[in-house]
Amino acid sequence: MKKFRIFSLIVAMSLSVSHSVQSARAGQFLYLASTKEKTIVAYSVDATTGLLTQKSSTELPGDAGPMAFSPDKSFVYAAVSGLPDKQAGVATLARSKDGALTLMNTALLKNRAPYIRANQDGTVLLAAHYGEGEVTTYRIADGIFTGELLDRRVTDKTAHCIEIDPSGQFVFVPHTSPNKVYQFRLNSTTGKLIPNAPPFVDGPDEDHLYHQPRHYAHHPSLNMAYTANERGGGISSWKFDPASGTLTRKQTLSTLPADFVGNSAGADIHITPDGRFAYVSNRDVTRRKDGETPHDTLAGFSIDSKTGDMQRIGIFATARFPRSFCIDLNGKFLYAAGQQSDELFTYSINPKTGALKHTSTLKTGGTPIWVMCGEVNDPAKE
Repeated sequence: MKKFRIFSLIVAMSLSVSHSVQSARAGQFLYLASTKEKTIVAYSVDATTGLLTQKSSTELPGDAGPMAFSPDKSFVYAAVSGLPDKQAGVATLARSKDGALTLMNTALLKNRAPYIRANQDGTVLLAAHYGEGEVTTYRIADGIFTGELLDRRVTDKTAHCIEIDPSGQFVFVPHTSPNKVYQFRLNSTTGKLIPNAPPFVDGPDEDHLYHQPRHYAHHPSLNMAYTANERGGGISSWKFDPASGTLTRKQTLSTLPADFVGNSAGADIHITPDGRFAYVSNRDVTRRKDGETPHDTLAGFSIDSKTGDMQRIGIFATARFPRSFCIDLNGKFLYAAGQQSDELFTYSINPKTGALKHTSTLKTGGTPIWVMCGEVNDPAKE
């Protein structure tokens, strides 16, 4: 437990480091979960080119879903569904120095979860449950997800994401259909969630067209948060009060080209480690004619270093149906998974403008559902 507390302190201190320091990080691995293949594939990341080299593939006990790291990156937690009796659970996988994963345990979840996250102490796993409209917390013991239910809070339908602020005290749960972000306080000792005051904040007005917050990202150094908005494709910025742990909506922008025709659904959101750029993925959900090319994109935004205000810098074509993407730990490369094209697009990020340049396409296993980057795990340095 002490190791997790020390790690949490290191994380908090690292929030203020410069981009030049971050770029000196050691090697890293990218993990890609594929639903159809029921696997997590580990790739090494070339620090210069961003190119990926497959290192290992690990079978899961069910259909792959969202993933999360333990705070010290020793473990990967993977939500799985399609277990016996149609149950859902979370698999705990131990990471080795070469990036390979070893399945340690699988324990049941109350319901299937589209998003999971471990708290900063490494003692609690939090889950959002879309269909049931609730959030739950579970015990993690010695890095292993145990399946012991600690708390259950009924919220509203379409609880899509669950994230924690850098202090580890406050939890945010975007809900698409009710157009809300629920707010909680987290007791890391008991795993209990206490509704904040107010218990939720509203997303953009529905006539705005860019509403329904789906995924959430906290800024690495500013008291700001950002959401990808599903309905119509949008991004919103939120002022974060670190004392009360509450959000106040500030700015909303479209993530779609002005000449876009059809229907699009915003999905994932990530911010570069230096906090200068944010990106949102857009899934084209238009019923198009046979042979007509869908318009799936990534939208990029610059973030003012003082105010947190956003300005759109560009929109970039990407793989089909980009449900999940990630940014490497140095902020140099972006990886977007095409859920319906079974592809992983690699982009270089222009360090001055934030513009994306497509540099390679990797064919993946069926239905890539989640992608994330983690540093090399070296037990000798623990």
